[in-house]
Amino acid sequence: MRFTVNLLGVEDDPAVWASEREREGWHALSVADHVFMPHRAYPHVWVSATAMAMATTEVTISTAFVNNLLRTPVEVAQAALQLQQVSDGRFELGLGAGWADEEITGSGLRYPPPRERAGMFAESAKIIRTLMHEGACRFSGDYYDINVPMVGPTSESPPLLVGSVGGPRTIREVTPHLDRVELKAQSAATKGGSLDLEVMAGVPDEHLIELIEQVRSVRPDIEMSIFMMLSVGDDPVTTQVGDAMRSGGGLFRRFFGAPGHVAEGLAWLESLGISSVSISAMTPNSLTALAPYVL
Repeated sequence: MRFTVNLLGVEDDPAVWASEREREGWHALSVADHVFMPHRAYPHVWVSATAMAMATTEVTISTAFVNNLLRTPVEVAQAALQLQQVSDGRFELGLGAGWADEEITGSGLRYPPPRERAGMFAESAKIIRTLMHEGACRFSGDYYDINVPMVGPTSESPPLLVGSVGGPRTIREVTPHLDRVELKAQSAATKGGSLDLEVMAGVPDEHLIELIEQVRSVRPDIEMSIFMMLSVGDDPVTTQVGDAMRSGGGLFRRFFGAPGHVAEGLAWLESLGISSVSISAMTPNSLTALAPYVL
């Protein structure tokens, strides 16, 4: 199984963090594309990804996930192509619809309703793929009117495009443009524009199985990964969130607690046909604790 680990905190130097994770043996390193959440500031996605690429030699560099509500598809394609060059072909572009209401409105932008966000996401995925593969794009849709005669640096091997999908419409309309699907099984917990841990705790195993089946109905052979929040250890945060997840009885109960317990949960994902996991660790020591059990 392939594991991507996600840089979340501004307190971490991206270059130092990336070097440490590469030494631990993780397969890919990514950076979240947020500005802030109620209790956390985030590093800048493009600056951090570039620093990570320059500080490493073999590990894949990615984004988890470029926020479609913060960035235009033209900027995203241009940055992705530049990062593919800077990283010597080690970059993968992760793209998401955007979900955090307070972050978007707090940044002075409009937070669209769910149907509009999904439609914008689908059009962006098509535009970005065209720009990365053809170096130009003329597109007129419901949300974007694009006329870009050239963008670069062009590449014979453009970055892979990975999209975060969690509902029927995004699965149906975004998946055709992707090289890999990233399942977001906790989408129901972010529909209100913030993360609801109680809702997340109740997401059943069957929901993930249904998502897999929906993706297979659109692209039978496409590779699937999953975005997973987890925490390893016996610290207060891990214990509190783990207790909440277990009380809900949902699929996320597997991903909080001792490293062996979490490793078993990750193996369960692989048994469902998921080939890679994108990990966002809720506590700072989780990745180092988990590494010997999964790498």
